[in-house]
Parts: sequence; C-alpha cells; structure tokens
Amino acid sequence: MSWSLFPILMYDTDIGVGYGGKGKIVNLFRKRESFDLMLFNSSKGERTYTLLFSWPDLELRQRTVYAWSLDIKAEYSKYLKQYYFGLGPDTSKDDLTYYTDEKKELQITLGRGFNPSFVAELQYSFKNVAFFNVEQERAFTDTLERAGEEFSPFASLVLRYDTSDSRIHPREGIRFTLRGDAAGGWMGNTNAAYWRYRLDLRSFKRLWGERNVLALRALVEQAGGSDIPLFELPVLGGHSEFNALRGYQLNRFRDRGKLLLNGEYRFSIWKRLGGNVFVDAGTVWPDWGRIHLDRMAANAGWGLRYYLANFVVRFDMGFGPEGTGIYFNFGHVF
Repeated sequence: MSWSLFPILMYDTDIGVGYGGKGKIVNLFRKRESFDLMLFNSSKGERTYTLLFSWPDLELRQRTVYAWSLDIKAEYSKYLKQYYFGLGPDTSKDDLTYYTDEKKELQITLGRGFNPSFVAELQYSFKNVAFFNVEQERAFTDTLERAGEEFSPFASLVLRYDTSDSRIHPREGIRFTLRGDAAGGWMGNTNAAYWRYRLDLRSFKRLWGERNVLALRALVEQAGGSDIPLFELPVLGGHSEFNALRGYQLNRFRDRGKLLLNGEYRFSIWKRLGGNVFVDAGTVWPDWGRIHLDRMAANAGWGLRYYLANFVVRFDMGFGPEGTGIYFNFGHVF
C-alpha cells in the first residue's frame, strides 16, 4: 500500500486564489486498486470536486497484460467566470463574454491490455452542462443563452499504443492515442448529434540522468455532425491536458477542429524538486478546407515540478503576446 497527500494553497491566472487538497491511496484492499480524490475551491468561484476509482491502478497496469480494467470518475466543477471569445483563430481578446459554467459528469471506462503496449477502452460519459448568468450587453450573449442546460451523454472508443515507462513520470518511449466520441439518440442523447475524434502522439526521451527528459506532443482534434453543443467543440487556452496554451486565457480559441503542439524539457533541481521550460503552439479551424497554419498562437514559459510517489505537483508560468499565465495543478500537462 502507498499513499500521497498534498494541501493546496495557490494562485492561478484564470481562477484566482485557490485552496483545497489532493490525495491518492493505492492498494488499500490489496486488490491493486486506487482511489484519487481532489477537493478545490477558489476566490473567483471555481469549485472542482473529483473522485477517481481505478482497478487496477493506472500506474500498476502500465506496460502489463490484463484481462480487464475498470475506471469510475465522478466530477463536479463550476466556474462563476467562464470565458467565451467566439469561434475561429482570429477572435479578439477584447470580444470576451463572461458566464457561469456548471458541469456534472460520471465516466465509466472498461479496458483491456492485450499486450504490454496496446490497450483498448470503451467509455460512457453521463454529462450535464449548464451555461447561465451570461454577462449582458456583450458579444455572443444570445449564443451562450441558447446553450442553456443540457444532459448530453456520449460514448467513446479509445485505442492506445504506449511504450512509455510510466503513466505518472514518463521518461522514455512513445504514446499514441486514437479516441473517437459519438453522441445521438442511439446513445441516449436527445439534445445533440455529433462525432469527434482525437489523435494524440507523445514522445519522451531521457537526455542524461534519470529526470532530464525531452517531452514532445502533437494533437489533432476534429468534430462534426448536425448538432454539436458549444461545450463539446475543441478548445485551446489555459493549462489543461488537451488544451494547453499556457500564455492564453482559458478557452481562448474554439472551433470544430484544432491542432496543438507542445514541447517541454524537464530537469532535476534538488531531490524531489524539478523544473521545466516549454513552448506551446496551436490553432483552430471550422473545417479541413480552412486550416491556416500561419494563424498559429504560441507561447513559451518555465515551471516547477514536485514529484511524489503517486502524482506530480505542477507550477507553470506561460508568456504570450496576450499576457502572462500563472498555473498550479497536478500531473504533467502531457
């Protein structure tokens, strides 16, 4: 059995002063299972409560063969001030509308490790999202008010080829993930009909020493269909795993397709403390025929990492043409 516990007291550009805690316990019942809990509040009104149960634990099943895995994730999140700038790569940072975003989601995932490198997973997500308190007399008010509240479940198929040595602290190998999502009446969704896929390629290379790693990632995402909810469109901006442009505001760019490129050099400083320097770049588009790579948004920055047995504590500062982002979270961005 192992466990890790970390208190939270931090500042983030998007959410203000935050406080809470994160803890994880592995193999409590000697079944190779894990429980991961995070409780977080912030001065700008964000509320995030997440519980993840995994059997076997994600790290314990890395590079192994297993008949079945089960992951159950329950999450509640609320942003009193969420950001919407419109659609496309040419939106202005001045065309900002605030609104409240509240999400409740339950994900159930069944997986199988066919060999040490190849995993297939089926996932069903029960999802309810509400947009309200839209700031009046600003752009896009009608668009956000029409979004309203929707129960929008969807199903996913995930295929992953992964030779990396760890899910928590990857230092060597590659990870290629193909994910497809689908929603419609046949999947229990009466409010939306869409498809979406994501290609995610990551490479990890140890340069010298145990914790000096060059990490690279390229991600492409595309959505289509007759009725795509606004909250299901691909987005860029902020510091989350699949949207990381760490010098831009949360959800700064949004459209039906996106490209995201990330590069990090991670290095050791002292004992459990490490650092990194990074570059992020990305763009969005309405369809394949209107991709303009000359409209890429980019930023650079640096950060710190504190390595625990069961997760990584992350601090980043991103510098871009629209300002500076300061972020605190858990886990590597990729």
